[in-house]
Amino acid sequence: MFGYLRFILAILVLISHLNVRFFSLNPGVIAVTIFYLLAGFVVSHLYFDVFANKKNRLLQFYTDRIIRIFPLYIIVATLTVIFLLITNYGNPHFTLIKLLYNYTIIPLNYYMYIDSTILTNPKWQLIPPAWSLGTELLAYLLLPLALISKRFFYISFFTTLTIYMIANLNIINSDYFGYRFIIGVFFIFLFGSLIQQKKKIQTLVLYTLILIIAFFLYKYNNLSGVYAKETLIGIIMGIPIVAYISKKPNLIFNKTLGQLSYAIFLTHFLTIWILDYLSINKYLIITVISISFTVSIVLIKLESVIIYKIKRKYQ
Repeated sequence: MFGYLRFILAILVLISHLNVRFFSLNPGVIAVTIFYLLAGFVVSHLYFDVFANKKNRLLQFYTDRIIRIFPLYIIVATLTVIFLLITNYGNPHFTLIKLLYNYTIIPLNYYMYIDSTILTNPKWQLIPPAWSLGTELLAYLLLPLALISKRFFYISFFTTLTIYMIANLNIINSDYFGYRFIIGVFFIFLFGSLIQQKKKIQTLVLYTLILIIAFFLYKYNNLSGVYAKETLIGIIMGIPIVAYISKKPNLIFNKTLGQLSYAIFLTHFLTIWILDYLSINKYLIITVISISFTVSIVLIKLESVIIYKIKRKYQ
């Protein structure tokens, strides 16, 4: 069932970049917040179930995450470079260090401090939403430690939750520390892990704490922090949704939709740029979704062929 949820979330991210809003709320932010929960759930599942009895468990876990994230990302980033070189769309400016930032992903999480922009008009990275992949990769580095050490789990949970709360009190930047930086959102990943481990009491207690914090922020400043409403909605809605879906059997096309969700997440900006370059209305939602869907199917097939050949080479 998670494949269906991922697909819906990817579509929400896509339409948010077409300036779609629901009651003035950004659906992409809500979707990314739930993606954080899912990432925590998946990591916990991999660590405790898939790789539990295997040698070099950590190595296998990190290898799995690299294979999950990088091959398709590199393909889409390279296609974007080719498109920009051929069309000069957005007046791109290439430097080796900026390309390195874009291809290694994690620096994109700090785009406000590290200049990783390739396009200059408008100023964008090769894959603009990839900053959140940087957050995920940092979470992948930290989550195994949190799963090994209960002390680290709860210290990091309450520390990052505190930073999230401080950010949404507008004491520090709420956009950065309440949505983008791992130091303010790691507790959301940990919630996903608690759900996977079926720790119902801990999840319920901490979920209640989130509801209290949400009420406090609403009374204190009417949730005026940038994306405070969206991230809280993502957490408050996402936790029961993930918990409910985790108990349901997988439906047909679940795996396919899960693969498509990541491809659509990566390709939709390239689709928008191509439409814009061809002077086709880039705000036609059904057009963008249809093209991104088609391109994603092709790229998933290409990725599977490449990974298969690499595995054959080293077997």
